[in-house]
Amino acid sequence: MERDPVIVIGLGGIGSAVLAAIARRGVRVLGIDRLSPPHDMGSSHGGSRIIRAAYFEHPDYVPLAQEAFQGWERLESDTGRRCLHRCGVLLTGGPDSEVLRESMSAAVKYGIVAEEIERDALRKRWPMFEVPEDHRGLFEPGAGFVVPETGVAAHLEVARRQGAEILTGVEVEAIEQGDRCPTVICNGRRFEATSVIVTAGAWTRRLLPELAAATLEPQRKAIVWCRSVQGREEEIDSSRMPAWLIDDEACGADGAYYGIPSHAGQIGPAGVKIGFHGPGVPLDPDDLRHEPDPEVLARFHREVSEYFPGLFVPPHAAKSCLYTMSTDQHFVIDRVPGRPQVVVAAGFSGHGFKFAPVLGERIADLALGQEVPADLSFLGLSRFDEPQLP
Repeated sequence: MERDPVIVIGLGGIGSAVLAAIARRGVRVLGIDRLSPPHDMGSSHGGSRIIRAAYFEHPDYVPLAQEAFQGWERLESDTGRRCLHRCGVLLTGGPDSEVLRESMSAAVKYGIVAEEIERDALRKRWPMFEVPEDHRGLFEPGAGFVVPETGVAAHLEVARRQGAEILTGVEVEAIEQGDRCPTVICNGRRFEATSVIVTAGAWTRRLLPELAAATLEPQRKAIVWCRSVQGREEEIDSSRMPAWLIDDEACGADGAYYGIPSHAGQIGPAGVKIGFHGPGVPLDPDDLRHEPDPEVLARFHREVSEYFPGLFVPPHAAKSCLYTMSTDQHFVIDRVPGRPQVVVAAGFSGHGFKFAPVLGERIADLALGQEVPADLSFLGLSRFDEPQLP
């Protein structure tokens, strides 16, 4: 029997940040991952993730997002790796857009610099955009994107430097609850721990099947990369184009297209990365394949070209990314009922990576015996026990 005070299972965006946060505190910690992160078989890849502070999803995310910017800057200072690119983020939507309404509300409440822009002014500033006639915009100049592969590598670098042990290529089979402490079983080895943190993404339900109420459903989402037509390359560079999200009724009530501009030092395919934040295809995460269906690629090009007429050639590269969807699309961060020494952090539902530095610190607090931090209370498991109103 091997012993480690704290074990982190899954070392993607959130797990690597938790590992670094615990190691920084001088606590002995072991991180385990079934592959060798950063890799492209989970959720923390694709070369870029939008980061913004004027958050429409829930007002309690906003202080966390503001602190996350500071966390990324600290990580850059600690490692010399550039993770954060502030090219600004432009949101557009129609008169009834909840995205715009709630984002503006967050900006006003928390003093976030953000500019409301009417469509004509938007077209003048960014002539490559052709949004619907009734759309207006909200531009957050201090926002932008983070690079997931660099972020994971940087957090793992900090963790190693601070003494963390890391096992890769090792699959956790079970977490047994003993009389005194939990035991992690993997590849015939048994590790006792005073605390276990499960940040296993799409594989979380296999390790914690009792969390059925939170759903934690793995879904496959397509992302594509498009180059510009010849002679318009500068228009898709981060020096000219912000990251963007278009909240269009044509996409349906539960979805929106988003994009991240090309940039110097880009990881992965060249061009603008484009995705659809909306319902995905449920799957077994072990069966992930990276080639989206041809009809998905055709739809992406057809629909996105309506917003950027004549700018893009058809997608030249595509991948699939795993989302782990919670029941309400909010994160799940809490101690596991009946297992007080096991903490779960999962269900990030396609919008969690940007928070990695701040969530790493908060989850470390929780795992090391502190009460659930007040600013995480809205993400607890108890919300799934409450009766739902009709």
